[in-house]
Amino acid sequence: MVTRLESSLDAQELAGEQRALLDLIDKLQFAQLDNVKLPQIVVVGDQSAGKSSVLEAITGTPFPRDAGACTRFATEIRLRRAPQSSIKVSIIPDKNRPFAEQERLVQFGGMVNPNMRFEDLMRTAVDLIAPKNIPGRFAARDILVVEKRGPDMPLLTLVDLPGLVRNANNDQSPEDIKTIATLSDRYMKSSRTIILAVVGGNSDYVQAPILTKARRFDPNGSRTIGVLTKPDLTESIGLQDKFIDLVLNKDKRNDFKLGWYVLLNPGPREPGQPWPTPEERREAEDAFFSTGKWSTIPRSVCGTRALMQKLSVQLQHHIGKHVHILRTQIQKALDDCEAELRSLGEGKDTVGEMRIELVELFSASKELVIPAVYGFYKNPPKKNFFRVTADPRGTPAQNLRARATEENDRFSQRIRAHGRKFTFTVPASQNPDDPPPINNAKHNFVTQEVEMLLRQIRGSEFPMDPKPRAVYMLFQSYSENWPRLAQEHKDNLGVVCNEFLGELIDYAWPKRMREPLRRHFLDPQMKALMAKAQAELDLLMQDLNLEVQPYDPEYEERLREWQLKSSQDGARYTEAEEVLEKMLIFYELAAKTFIRNTITQVVERHLLQGMYGIFNSVEVLSLTDQIVEAIAAENKETRDRRQTLKVQKKAIEEAKDICASLAMRKELRAYAEESPQDAADTSDEDEPRDTPVSPKRSRRPRGSTSQEFEDSNPRNEPPPVEFSRYGLPIVNNQNNNNNGSRQENASVPVVSRRALNPSPPATGSPALIQAVGGSYTVSSPPQLAPPPPPRPGKVRTDEDGQAYATAPSRSGQRNSQEGAPEQQYNGYTSNNPYASSADQAAAYEAMRRQQRKSVRG
Repeated sequence: MVTRLESSLDAQELAGEQRALLDLIDKLQFAQLDNVKLPQIVVVGDQSAGKSSVLEAITGTPFPRDAGACTRFATEIRLRRAPQSSIKVSIIPDKNRPFAEQERLVQFGGMVNPNMRFEDLMRTAVDLIAPKNIPGRFAARDILVVEKRGPDMPLLTLVDLPGLVRNANNDQSPEDIKTIATLSDRYMKSSRTIILAVVGGNSDYVQAPILTKARRFDPNGSRTIGVLTKPDLTESIGLQDKFIDLVLNKDKRNDFKLGWYVLLNPGPREPGQPWPTPEERREAEDAFFSTGKWSTIPRSVCGTRALMQKLSVQLQHHIGKHVHILRTQIQKALDDCEAELRSLGEGKDTVGEMRIELVELFSASKELVIPAVYGFYKNPPKKNFFRVTADPRGTPAQNLRARATEENDRFSQRIRAHGRKFTFTVPASQNPDDPPPINNAKHNFVTQEVEMLLRQIRGSEFPMDPKPRAVYMLFQSYSENWPRLAQEHKDNLGVVCNEFLGELIDYAWPKRMREPLRRHFLDPQMKALMAKAQAELDLLMQDLNLEVQPYDPEYEERLREWQLKSSQDGARYTEAEEVLEKMLIFYELAAKTFIRNTITQVVERHLLQGMYGIFNSVEVLSLTDQIVEAIAAENKETRDRRQTLKVQKKAIEEAKDICASLAMRKELRAYAEESPQDAADTSDEDEPRDTPVSPKRSRRPRGSTSQEFEDSNPRNEPPPVEFSRYGLPIVNNQNNNNNGSRQENASVPVVSRRALNPSPPATGSPALIQAVGGSYTVSSPPQLAPPPPPRPGKVRTDEDGQAYATAPSRSGQRNSQEGAPEQQYNGYTSNNPYASSADQAAAYEAMRRQQRKSVRG
């Protein structure tokens, strides 16, 4: 008695677990997640293969057959156990439909009852999804759901696809045939799809397109179940023995590891004749498979009951194997859904509601502006705007203070390096004991430029009297590059501020508001700040013309030091030499003041400090109703998308709860451990392989050991070369560790942000006098500084979750030595993961030669 009770409890627990697995797939099917491939069984076959009879045998319910009623889109058939029998029909709408159409399709559906026949519900659903008078009806991606419950129902979910058609007819054009093939390919190519391939016994299966597709998408036959219908017709076409060999998996071309099953279709019915009951069908199948050649077939693969048991067990096993990876993908889908919902924001209907929403967004934005300007980059609660690790691509645009400091450093360096109109160089002395060389360039400049200037500005002073304006005039000529360099610096800081605002609104503002916010509010605000900064800079430029003596003791100290040094040994310096030296000392002191004034009064006062006032919530109150609506109002597409995402989010959350409750079941962990490679498969190839891989280039099956490879390699051929996910060859005898695990070269070049180096000189620029060999020569100064680098793109991750930066391909020197090709970026050499096919071929041939030597040795 106790044993029977425990057995009953175990059966109930197992049934509950199976039901939870199927509920999980139902929720994910409804959510229609692009990045989650569902473990499911898909029924495919030719239009005349008897596919409908297979579904009728499994469900015990006849499907309407008139005018291809169920062959225009995918139909999901759910079989569930319940005390009372019932049939329900509903529609899962395509998420890309307008929300109003989705609502209309979702509201359709109902239970089959005496007043509403199953056939009528099915035809109504077909007319809603794919009306006959609308072109492209076969392109519908909606899913018709038929759910049947009953005490004898297995726990099973199948997806029935439109039957494959070879030739066009009145109901299906050539374009429709291509669309149906594309739909079946989309399901069959997923590595998580179990293919239920239905073949009819009324024609030679060699010509069946479904078997060609099955071999194409499942070349190993590891996820295909074959079903033969109409076995009673095989003798009439003389292929009975051939079909029996097919079911026994003796046809190596169509050898399916999950096996073949054979079902007997009911014979033609007279008008008004009732559909055979499951008991009557079972009796007919037992009678047929007990006589003749078909009696040699194992009874475990004959009949509807055997197929249903196989499908139910296989589906539970298949879903359980992927539960753990599904849990990760569901969480990722939920995060993406929530992020998109946040980007859309909350829809508001009145101007007052929109204005309140703008006030909230302004306040949230200012919370990010303050740490960015002050430079402590602390994220407010529940925000992750600022990075907490260094960005290998360079200073991110979010770090406004750091970006501004970098530009200030460059401006200071450019003033010191290129602010002088004339530069004087002294040739280096060959012998340290020799006296310092004479600066001939400076002497020539004094005689040719300064003395000429002194003669030309003589006034009413007495001879030998100093000319007080000479130093100021010489300084104004000497520092004429300052305005251009300061203008460039102001413009560069404007770009830095704009990039910061771009990152800010991309993070904190709904997507629909970003462009109108830029156009109606941020652009005018930034223009106003730039205008104020330009006005301040113009004042500084005017101040350069003021003749104000230095009030710095350092000026007098340096001048006396020069006078004392120049008067040694009875030497005398001329008035022109003294004027030039006064100007040079004054220039050095004025340059420090100019750099600081430009950074403080232009950059800090008007640009950086101006960031505080941009997102002032009071500004929202002064906006007109038209501007508020232009920024915050949303269109119909945005509203529809938000509603679709809300429905999708609810389904994902329900699937997440179910998956979390299943993930720790020890039975499911055992499923995953049986096939860890399949369980870890997170993606599917977009295109199937049409032709088998050449043996010389084929990869050794993952999970197989070297001994297993040698056992399957009687001719002792060298092991095949394996390539990493970046296209680099993997040397098995060098890159395998003691445990036999493969190590791939996963290095990825990271291209750092380009620095603001001075650009080459341009024609027609103000001359620089460059002293060479005792004379000063004219050269072109550096022109406009390049703008700040664009803000870094979004970080992408590779298969292992490692972040890397994308960059355009650049010309570089490749290392021709054996090994991975290399590429140089600004003096840095790194392995190139994007090796060309020629590089791969060369590496492959080198590897083959090395392997042949090893074999001969």
